[in-house]
Amino acid sequence: MRYLEILEQDQITNVIWSQTVTINLQQHDKSKTYKKLREITNDSRKKSIMFYNEIFEETKVLRVPAESSTVRDWRAHCQLALWYDTHLNHTKKIILLSELEHTHDDTPNNVVVMTTRQYLNTYYKHDVLLQNLVHVLADVVLEDNEDGKIRIASKKSGGLSAVNTAVSGYSEYKSVDELEVGIKSHRYFSGVFRCRKDSRDQAYVNGGSHLGKDILIIGNENRNRAVHGDVVVVELLSENSWATPSNEIAFSSSNAEDEYEEDRFTNAAAASTQPTGRVVGVLNRNWRSYVATLQEDSSVVGGSIHLAIPLDPVVPKIRIRYQDVKLIENQRIVVRIDNWPISSQYPNGHFVRSLGPIHQLDTEISAILVEHSISVSQASQGFSQLSLSEMPIDTPENPWKPDQDEIKRRRDLRSLTVFSIDPPNCQDIDDALSVKELPDGNIELGVHIADVSYFVKENFITDLEARSRGTTVYLADRRFDMLPSVLSERICSLRHKVDRYAVSVIWTMNKDYKVIDTWFGRSIINSSCEMEYEQAQQFLDGKSVATGLDASLCKKLKPCVIKLAQVLRVIRNKRLDKGALELEGSEIKFKITDKHEITDMNILFNIYTTQIPH
Repeated sequence: MRYLEILEQDQITNVIWSQTVTINLQQHDKSKTYKKLREITNDSRKKSIMFYNEIFEETKVLRVPAESSTVRDWRAHCQLALWYDTHLNHTKKIILLSELEHTHDDTPNNVVVMTTRQYLNTYYKHDVLLQNLVHVLADVVLEDNEDGKIRIASKKSGGLSAVNTAVSGYSEYKSVDELEVGIKSHRYFSGVFRCRKDSRDQAYVNGGSHLGKDILIIGNENRNRAVHGDVVVVELLSENSWATPSNEIAFSSSNAEDEYEEDRFTNAAAASTQPTGRVVGVLNRNWRSYVATLQEDSSVVGGSIHLAIPLDPVVPKIRIRYQDVKLIENQRIVVRIDNWPISSQYPNGHFVRSLGPIHQLDTEISAILVEHSISVSQASQGFSQLSLSEMPIDTPENPWKPDQDEIKRRRDLRSLTVFSIDPPNCQDIDDALSVKELPDGNIELGVHIADVSYFVKENFITDLEARSRGTTVYLADRRFDMLPSVLSERICSLRHKVDRYAVSVIWTMNKDYKVIDTWFGRSIINSSCEMEYEQAQQFLDGKSVATGLDASLCKKLKPCVIKLAQVLRVIRNKRLDKGALELEGSEIKFKITDKHEITDMNILFNIYTTQIPH
């Protein structure tokens, strides 16, 4: 699966993955590769599938005595290709991608066998990105050693490079058995390796309950090829080496990672010092795609080898191979780490793709998306035609209307005073509120969530695209929707004065605001108002008419907003009395009041819906 990254590219579609491949990945503990493969098949835009050939009667192949698993797997792939050829009545060319050498005798006549490079040279000859990527990956052979760590070799050199620890100062990792024994005896400590963003010479690993302190890792040698996010094993240094963490900010320079300034750390009194250690093993690499830029003097480093400086300051420089460096100079590029040999000062990696020229808005936004592992990109911002074809029609000439039969199956809440409270100019209004005082003195409190599930059916194309996106991503000047805008901004947006499908929870509370009855189900609502935060706050501040709202509407809304604030203030206090945790975040947002009423409504909704049996 050396060329999996090529098959991840947007240009490559209509790929059939065999179950044989996935079984091999699972047997050889390639969970990350398997996960990437499943992401490809789950992305409807890729138009790729996994075929369960091992359990399909017409394609399953049994292993014969003395036959190697490699030969059996090849026969399984050939059988699958032949079945497809017959299934399609010989109208399509069936291409088998394989990096192994095969003779004419073991290849079916009606099937074309190609290497990945041959395939790209035939069908994507002028695609610069794919051609560069296959060239880079072809020169790298990833080999698993017995400890599950990865080393790198070049086909040109014919084997693994000789270890030269004198150059890097790094040391060999301990064996898995030694690490396990050391962890159990508390000689070693395992945890996630975290680097300080303001001082790359310092990192730390949680020492756990046995030690009770973080373990400070100082300098590249003690880091020993660990990368931020890796799960590592650490050995404590002697107490006379323990140090006080520096509060200085390390300013980057071309040699910042190469130098270790001893005087930046002080051996203070024992009470103020922190345990220090060194990495002696890596249990799990947490490498991802990194946004980087080539070092300015990179082209002088030597031939086609260049240093890429990651955007994230906690990640070390990455050494990549690229032939025509002028194509990616002054560009934001995406790179991945392949390996960090003991003989190399920097990890080895490879170029994946270019995001565009640095300092351009679209480029920097793409960089933000990649750095935060957000699957949607500038190129894939739109939805596929297959997804859009599943959408209901809603045009000025033919506006969407609720189905009369569907209305009969829902609780009709259109007579209820329902309103939403959102930021100004909000288009995707996904929840609304209601509060009503009953004649017997009880209170009816409601939360109404847009019923997207009515329009998005499970495992349909739109559902699969929404899963891959995960959420709507909001940036300063744009957003990347989880659902097509016809749903998020129109039909599933709880706009005022229009009928909308919803999922509602309505609580009946007594005078002490104790819930005495709960109703949950599908409903149809008609929102009275799309209120903004500031308008709701004006009601709470005592104003009779909120800016921008009709006086008669304000007369109906004001008592609802005030009563809502009263009820939720009590609910929140009860929740906190029971030990509820509130997490603070550095988020800039408007607040209705200091008591976070809208948040408490959503929390109450979640609590009660989880209690309903499905």
